[in-house]
Amino acid sequence: MQQIAFVTTSKGRLHHIRETLPRIVGQAPHEIIVVDYGCPDGTAAWVETHYPDVKVLRVDDDPGFCLPRARNLGARLSSARWICFIDADIRIQPGWVEWMRQRLVPGHFYRAAADAKGKRDGETFGTVICERAAFERIGGYDEAFRGWGGEDTDLYARLAAQPGLREAGYPAHFVEPIPHDDGERTQFHEVKRKDTQGRINVAYIRIKQQLLAHHVDALSIEVRRALMEQIKRQLGGNGDAAPRKTYAARVLTGQVLSRTGLPRSFVVDIARRRRFVLFGPRRFVIRVRPEPVEG
Repeated sequence: MQQIAFVTTSKGRLHHIRETLPRIVGQAPHEIIVVDYGCPDGTAAWVETHYPDVKVLRVDDDPGFCLPRARNLGARLSSARWICFIDADIRIQPGWVEWMRQRLVPGHFYRAAADAKGKRDGETFGTVICERAAFERIGGYDEAFRGWGGEDTDLYARLAAQPGLREAGYPAHFVEPIPHDDGERTQFHEVKRKDTQGRINVAYIRIKQQLLAHHVDALSIEVRRALMEQIKRQLGGNGDAAPRKTYAARVLTGQVLSRTGLPRSFVVDIARRRRFVLFGPRRFVIRVRPEPVEG
């Protein structure tokens, strides 16, 4: 029988935890971890009072919300072979944990299965089951992501790139999102528009993939955070205004260890533009080159 740990995180979501946590507890997985990420509503105290067997982790050093960090910290507290990362607003349905115990196969990670048209519900996109060893091997979630979304797409791409690891699906009816508005989703994030944050996330992921595929073997968290901040400043839009449909930007990596074994700085030009000047579909273009050495 497979041992499964559930890791859920909360920042101002006690009203969701009250509804979703009892369903998880009722299916008796091996362990449950709730990460209270500076919750202003007393999530940790409520969980400890009503569910003393649930592990609670308090994070009080960040006024914002970094979901990747919260999930990574929660994973470190778990001991089960399998980890299910699930948002506070996801209601699980009867039989899901038993399905996991009977159906999870080593060498796979599991996402909600797509429908007949190949589409997935965006509200449950971040709910994933993976083996602890695979999660740790790729370094967990990328903590450079601080806004809405992106960290899950990035994680799935890195898991899928691991030799001997394949993506599989669990029946999507096992996870049901609680409806709520985008204001609640972005309450503790600097960028409030999901479409703007989505553009930032896509640019960051593409830049990181390009650098790792062709120029460097690793990027430190400091370099990744600096890249994300540069992208956010250039593509972040203006308040509530919709993001531009076409754009061009440039970011710098700073000194990184290149594959030649020497420290180099790279210039990354990114753009979203039409194939032709006035017509044609827009496409994302990225170009990486070494920064010229002075003298």
